[in-house]
Order: sequence, then structure tokens, then C-alpha cells
Amino acid sequence: MMVPENLNYTSWLTVKQMMSKNFIVLHPDDSLRTVVQHYQDSRLDTLPVVDNDGKLTGVFPKKRLYRALLDGSSLDDPCTPYIIYQPVSISSDLCYDDMSMAVRTSKSLVDYVVAVDHENKPVGMIGTAEYLRGSQKVIITSHVLLESIFNADYEGIIVIDNTGKILRINPVAETMFGFNSSEVKGLLLEHVLPDLKLFNGRNRGVKQIIQSLPVIVSQVPILANDIQIGTKIAFVDISDMEEMARELEIVKDLQTNLDGVLNATSDGVFVSDISGSVKYVNASGCRLIGNTTEEMAGMPIKKLLSSAVPAEVSKTGVAEVEVCSIKDRNCIVSHIPINKVIDDETRTVGVVSTIYLDDNRLTEEIARKWLSLRQQIQYYRDELEKHGNSFDNLVSKNPAFTKMKKDAQRIARSSSTVLLTGESGVGKDMFAHAIHAASPRANHPFVKVNCAAIPESLLESELFGYTPGSFTGASKKGKIGYFTQAHEGTIFLDEIGDMPLSIQAKILQVLQDKEFMQVGGVSPEKVDVRIIAATNKDLREAIKEGTFRLDLYYRLNVIQFSLPSLRERSEDIIPLAEVFITKYNEILGANVVGINKAARDALLIYSWPGNIRELENAIERAANYVWEGEIGIEHLSAQIFQFNQKAYEPSSYRAVLNDVDKEMLLVALKKANGNKSAAARLLKMSRSAFYEKLGKYGLC
Repeated sequence: MMVPENLNYTSWLTVKQMMSKNFIVLHPDDSLRTVVQHYQDSRLDTLPVVDNDGKLTGVFPKKRLYRALLDGSSLDDPCTPYIIYQPVSISSDLCYDDMSMAVRTSKSLVDYVVAVDHENKPVGMIGTAEYLRGSQKVIITSHVLLESIFNADYEGIIVIDNTGKILRINPVAETMFGFNSSEVKGLLLEHVLPDLKLFNGRNRGVKQIIQSLPVIVSQVPILANDIQIGTKIAFVDISDMEEMARELEIVKDLQTNLDGVLNATSDGVFVSDISGSVKYVNASGCRLIGNTTEEMAGMPIKKLLSSAVPAEVSKTGVAEVEVCSIKDRNCIVSHIPINKVIDDETRTVGVVSTIYLDDNRLTEEIARKWLSLRQQIQYYRDELEKHGNSFDNLVSKNPAFTKMKKDAQRIARSSSTVLLTGESGVGKDMFAHAIHAASPRANHPFVKVNCAAIPESLLESELFGYTPGSFTGASKKGKIGYFTQAHEGTIFLDEIGDMPLSIQAKILQVLQDKEFMQVGGVSPEKVDVRIIAATNKDLREAIKEGTFRLDLYYRLNVIQFSLPSLRERSEDIIPLAEVFITKYNEILGANVVGINKAARDALLIYSWPGNIRELENAIERAANYVWEGEIGIEHLSAQIFQFNQKAYEPSSYRAVLNDVDKEMLLVALKKANGNKSAAARLLKMSRSAFYEKLGKYGLC
């Protein structure tokens, strides 16, 4: 079977592709013996005759040889008398179509026609056999093309004869309707697909439901010499298109609802993509800017709002609030990132900027909070610039704590492990910061880890990191742990008494070998960190209970500082309170000038179970209430002036208690507008006891 050389139809019917190149040329002076010899060596019935330049001058057909022999010519006689001059020839570059073949072969007196090049030199011979071989090649190639088109078409195709019997089915139709071509071939189509409705003649684009499948049916007659010999039926599956159409309708409905919601608000809403180009503006935003959505689409949001904050939000993924001047109008603007999960990672794909336009109480409240947040940020920036975590900022007049500060400042120069113990709120965090700030590692990271705040299942991966794909839900990029982040710096392990035993073993390895293994890792990683641990638990008791490793305790307890509670350093209460007043004046924009005597006495007599943290919270609360002037006892929380507290100065206890007691009576009377019974109820006292105290302090 002949195989086509290529699928370029322009090359299938050229003379050069079909001609035989196996031929021998004659010259006019060749003998008949030479002719016989050439015919013996060649399978052709005609030989070309050329001149001395190799150009075609004639042909010598085999039947002329027979005539010469019948005429009695000798084999040594020249062949010249029997040559046919001016023969029909054909260019090898000519397209060998039916017309050119018929014209040239009908004019030829021989069975073979000589194919010549542009110099009229013979390059081949062509005749009936070559034509048939070429025709066979065209038929095979056409069959290959038609089969490939038939089988590769995305449409399902069924071919039937005039009686309705199935002749051919392509693979798409087999898959579409769930049958095998060999099983249904020759069957009537109306029996195989009873749901299919056929029409007379040509019909295109008719929607039908066949075997519960929505399809578009096209029916085309197959003609031969203008006579219909069959029908081709094409099917296009539109189930996906209908699903897409339904989804599109849902999207359109959502878009309509979203437009309605966004246009109903009086605030301006701008949506921009990750590049900062505007994608949507609601009606209020259009009125504010004075342009339509179409005019603003594609414009930079930075230009419309005169703000670079949306670009920052798209990079950081952190929401921001700011005040912008738009059309000479100060507006509060919130920028919220639009996040999308891509490849198991949350990425920011755009920003929603909302401009609050109404001059209402909500806007005023947002503005006030925004200003407060800005002040807080500025305060903390200033504190960082002043190295706010140094030992100088650990305020104390207590001799024991002052000595502890000096000792800690001295050991800060080393890399030895430090264990900080003490009640909750005594300032272990600040003490650890101060050690780091005074150490040679101050310019490297300080990483704090609250061991009690991280679930046990996550603690190991958070501390040591994990390799890509090491467990279900792990990031494809992996994650570095806190120890790696703290390399060459300090890691502060707060609440280490709550650390699980399984993790304690790994911490011990870091202390001993300065290396650890990532979750899912295959080789250990070296790390250079100083460990400062802190706990409010009795670790020796935890060792007895089996919840803390003895060997880890000894490794941690190289240098220990047991920070005193605020009860043990009462002389620091007022100085610390004054520090916190300064702090919250800056944060809140307040103007608190001090603490009156009654409030001072209440602060001194209180036992402070929450220590310094509780004191700071109390001052922050009071600053919010007083805003300016002195903090009074009425600005403190109720538990601070409860009775039966332990005094810090035994000699003055009674005097302090009397002052507080009297002040409480006055505050209660003021709140009750002078109603003594109501004041007694506020203090949860009996009327007789209340009147007795009024008489004691001369308040009747």
C-alpha cells in the first residue's frame, strides 16, 4: 500500500511527483543494436532521443524498432529513420491534473510522454502506470485526511444511507450516546436513537434532547452527481454551555444585587485590582469624584484618592484607615484587602476603599479612634527610638530590685541562658528585653514565644519550622521556625513551665548541641541563639509531678533572677504610676497631671495581685475617665479600695485606711445625690453602719 509523503495537496498532482526517473536516452546516430540493448535494460516502451546538448529532439517507441526489423534493417544500421521528431512533452513542474493529462496524452503518438525541465532536457517519463499510481496516492491521502477529520471532529457525527441505516459513527458520537460503532452499524438510526427527529433536506442548528442530553443537531445531505446517496448528521453537546449560561445568570444576579447594595449606601466605594487600577465605583463614589464608572475604570486609584495607601495594602494585606482630602473635603477612608486562596496560599488580589461621607456620629467615632491609633503608633515608634526596653526604663527605688538590674546588666554581655521567675505581671517580658538590649546581640532579632498560647500540636512546627509538604495542610514553600528567626539574637521562651515534655527534649538538644531538626527535615540545622526562659510556676514542684524535665531545668537555670512582686516593692507603686500617666497622656492625647492623695493612698494599700501589669491597666482606665486634671479615687476600679488589705507601712495603716474610708463615703453620697439610704446600698452597708461611719468622720 502506498503511503503519502505529506499532506500538502498542492504537491500530490505534480508531474515531478508521479514521473518515472528510470529511463535511458538515445542519440540520433545510435545503431538499432544500441536501441535493442537499451530496451533490454529499460522497462519503458518509449525512449527519449537527445542532441549533443542533451536536449529532447525526439522519441523512439518500441513499435518503431519492430518496424525497422520488419523492413529488413540490420542491427548495425542507424536508428535515425525511425525516430519520431517534435514529440509531445510535458514540464516536470506542471500540475498533473486531468485536463493537462488528457490534452498531452491525446496528442502523443506514443504510450509514454517525456517530462522535461526548463532547458528542455529529459528528467523523466510518464504514462498510464504512473498516472494510476499517482491517482492511488491521491485516493489514499484523501482517505487519511478524511478519516482524521472524521475522528478528530469535536462534533458527534453519524452517517446514514437513504434508507436510514447507519454507515459510520465517529468516536465523539460513540462517547456522547454511549454505544459502540461496530454494534450499531447497519441498524436503522430511528431504532438506535428514537429521540432524534430528522428533517427533509438540509437543516442546521436545531436544539433537541436526545437520551437526556441537550444537543444542537445539523443535518446535511451527501450528494454525488447531484444525487443524494446519504445523510451526515452532526451533534454538538451543549450541556456545558447550558451550565455556563446558568452560572452566568447567577453571576448576573449577584452583580445586580451587589450593585443594589453598594449603590444604596451613602458611602463611596472604590474597588481596585492588585496593580492599583480601578475596577468598580458605586454611585456615591461617582457623585463624589464627578465622573462615571466607565470614565474611571482603569484609572489609578492613587490618582483618584491622592493616596498611596491602597498600594501598600495590596502589598502587605493589612487593612488601613486614613484621612484623605477629596474635592477639598476631608474624608475618612478605609482600605480593606480582597484576599483569595491560590495554590493553598492566601493572596491579596485587590483593595476595597470605602469613603465615609456622612457627617454622623459613626464617622466622628471612627475619626477619633483613628487619631488615637495614630498617636499610639507614634508613641511606640518614639519608644523604640529611645530603646524603651533598656534597664534605664525599668523604674525602681527598691534596693533589691536595683541590685538585680545591675547584676542583669553585667551578665547581659555573655550568652549564658537566663531563667526569669516571678508572679504573672511582674515585668519578666521587659526584663528579658532589657537583657537583650544590653547584650552584644542587640542589633539582631529578639523573638518572643508564649509557650502556653500555642497548641501542643503546632508548637514544634512553630519553634523549629517545617519542610515543604511535611504534613497535611503544610505550606508548599515550608516555613522557618522561631529559632531560625532568632539566629544570632535572643529567643524569649515565656511560660516555659507549660511546655509539653516532647518539646522540652528538643529544647534541651538546642541548649546542648546548638542544633535542631525541622519537622519533616532530614538533617540538623545549626543555630546561634541566647535563650531566656520565664515562668510563674514552681519548676521544682513541676519536676516532682513529672511535668518538667530535671535535665532541662539545670540547663535553663544557669543564671536565675526571681523578680519581686509589686507588694514587695511598694516604694515603686507611685513612680511606676507616674510613668504610666506620661505614657497614656501621649497615647490618648490626655492631660492627666497627677494623682490626688486619696487615690495615692488607695494605690499604696492595694495588694496588686496582677502586679505591674495590673497597675498599668488601672492607670490606663483612670486616664480614660479623667482625661485632664488629677486622678481621684472615683477614677479607680472598685476592687482597688476594698477593705482588709495588707498595709505596706504598718505605722500609717490606720491613717491611710481612715482617709480612704472617708473618701469612699463622700463618693457614694455624691453618686446618690445626697440620699444616704441609696449611698448605703451602693456600698453594700446597712443603714445603721453607714450612719455610724458618717458620725465618726463628722459627715452627718
